[in-house]
Amino acid sequence: MRLRHWLALVVIAVALVAIASPAEVGELLGRPAKSSSETINLRATWGGALLGVGLAIGWARHETRARRIVSWVMWLMVGIGLARAVGFVLDGDPDRLQWIWIVAEVLIASGCAGWLLRSAPRGSAGERVVP
Repeated sequence: MRLRHWLALVVIAVALVAIASPAEVGELLGRPAKSSSETINLRATWGGALLGVGLAIGWARHETRARRIVSWVMWLMVGIGLARAVGFVLDGDPDRLQWIWIVAEVLIASGCAGWLLRSAPRGSAGERVVP
């Protein structure tokens, strides 16, 4: 296993702890959550972003700069969206803004994934080649 894979696993493990314990994250930041929506935000903003970074590190490939940037944006949105969804289930009572955020995260991640698929390098027979 490469060093970046180990680093990705460590970042993902820290992210999962942050997603699982938003109260502790809030205390550490000096911003304890006062509502379920604030708790969801703590999960998504800190744990979800870390999860996205870990996924991006683990999935990193030698690609063009544009594909690398779009890939990072996609994985960040996936991590944040997954953490927000966990918050919806565990914390309940998401406000309207939480729904707007999760829809935006899904749309951005889907758009990035679609662009990455369409821009994938092609082999000699025209098939897409995943690096």
